[in-house]
Amino acid sequence: MTDARQTFDSLWSFYGRRLSAESVSGFEFVEQITYLLFLKIDHERASRQVNPVRVVPRGLDWPSLTSKSGRDLEQQYARILSQCGIPDPAAPPSELTMRTVFRKAVSSIRNPAALAALIQDEIGSRSWSGLIPAVTGELYDLLLYEASAQFNIEAGQTLTPPPFVSAVVDCIRPSAADRVFDPACGTGSLLVRTHAAMASEQTRLADDSIIGVDLDERMCRLATMSLLLHTGLPFSDPPSIWVADSLAAPASVEPTVVICNPPFRSTAPAPRGRIDLIASTRNIQLNFLQHIAKMLPTGARAAVFVPDNVLFASGSAKTVRSWLFYHCNLHTLLRLPTGVFERGGVKTNVLFFDMVGPKNDGSPTTGRLDVYDFRTGKHFQAKHAPLTRRDLDPFVEWYESDRKQPTDGQGEKRYRSFTYAELAARDLNIDITWLREEAVEEEFLSPRLIAREIADELTSAAQEFTALAEALPDAPTQAEGGGA
Repeated sequence: MTDARQTFDSLWSFYGRRLSAESVSGFEFVEQITYLLFLKIDHERASRQVNPVRVVPRGLDWPSLTSKSGRDLEQQYARILSQCGIPDPAAPPSELTMRTVFRKAVSSIRNPAALAALIQDEIGSRSWSGLIPAVTGELYDLLLYEASAQFNIEAGQTLTPPPFVSAVVDCIRPSAADRVFDPACGTGSLLVRTHAAMASEQTRLADDSIIGVDLDERMCRLATMSLLLHTGLPFSDPPSIWVADSLAAPASVEPTVVICNPPFRSTAPAPRGRIDLIASTRNIQLNFLQHIAKMLPTGARAAVFVPDNVLFASGSAKTVRSWLFYHCNLHTLLRLPTGVFERGGVKTNVLFFDMVGPKNDGSPTTGRLDVYDFRTGKHFQAKHAPLTRRDLDPFVEWYESDRKQPTDGQGEKRYRSFTYAELAARDLNIDITWLREEAVEEEFLSPRLIAREIADELTSAAQEFTALAEALPDAPTQAEGGGA
């Protein structure tokens, strides 16, 4: 058992014994751990003999908390959460990351005795700043996994499975010279893995080499802390994560790489005033896809998670696909298995494309689209057959070979290439499947997996009807000639 797992077991055992029965959710508990870890690590770094650095102001720091008890402790904790998160234009740059972590922070622990025990026994009894990022990062990943059970699925919040994160980043190959942007970063898992890949080439990256944005300040809080604990970066560094509505305006950054798993929810109001977008639509995933495409400078590359309806829908979806084919090299489509994401049954894919620009002769920039089917015949279960990074090795090897070489005994079956002419003959519908689902032993599939795959099919069908309804014109009124 790793050090991270032991610490996690202790923390989660405390939650089960002292807080779960007091209406504190797992998500709220992870937020409280985030606040306390920030305070404790900052105190340890401020107290070291060599190069001490303090971020949290005196009077709001860890000692100001541990010196209190009972009602005084409860009030001081509330004061710290409030004061450390207040937006202050006059605040020094070294406090900006702190203010992101504590933005709109509140205490969900209403029992002073339980709060004191958490502070003294679980956080205060351990030395944190001496732990390597591999340990603190793994611990936080375990906490986020438990917290994800309370994510807002209706708002599209979900954790990207780590094997997909690793495989996509390995394909994109970000370097220390890149500027990576995620306009819907959630808990920051894609940025964390990207930072690890970039830092392997260079110890210290530029402050703006990693940038994430999310509309939900709670997601930004978790993403910021995750990045800090995985990287060991100073708390005084400028923040990499910002709270903002990405779709409200054209991107203010010019990235060389975009990696994004946007929220998957049915619809949202079309962005107002975005005349730069390719098409007007209420489909939020389609809006993120075109928002990303429009921000890319020539030579930039992107990997974007999209649902099936983006691949097949007519109307605005087809308009966006056509724009991508004529302005980008939309070279790879990875089809992901069902039942892996906790998305309420939404089927997921990854589009890989590079910004090239339109051709002078008016022909499509994309010559061919390579499709890798990692969905058909793939069944994974958390306990009996969990998805691992090794399962994606054949895809990554195929991708890194410029999508030319067979990968294994089924390599030639798993991928196919389609020219633009072939896709145009399909009305640019790239929801392509050629493999047949083989019979699977019934005892292999759990009732939960069977139910989830049925939900996938029903949700996919519902999305097809939604996309069809959006593409159809409104019924004419009598004034428009529709009446008798």
